Amino acid sequence: MASRDVRVGLHANYGTLVDGAVDATAIADAAVTKAKLGTGFIKMARIAGGAAGNHTVTGIATADALIGVLYFVGAGTDVTNVTDLTAEFSITAANTINNTGGTASTGGAMVVFYQDRA
Repeated sequence: MASRDVRVGLHANYGTLVDGAVDATAIADAAVTKAKLGTGFIKMARIAGGAAGNHTVTGIATADALIGVLYFVGAGTDVTNVTDLTAEFSITAANTINNTGGTASTGGAMVVFYQDRA
């Protein structure tokens, strides 16, 4: 019988896992703590409101996951209401989210939260 490297999935030179060596089913719930997570995978962008349709979010990619879109109503410095518009939006192209047929956010601002998966 031929010998087999027992470090299957490990990089031979460094002893670290290679891409794809562990899938999600091999990781138990709560096995990875917040302290072990890298930085920069949850991103936030403030963008100007506008008509329903395309809105530019620099850096967002179609492979990313949209977490939330909050619309801050109010011109100038006074916010008079905050509305969760997440259900209306999707990532439709690089640097673009869209809510065609949804709520216009003209005169306000939106804060977009997304998971950077790209």
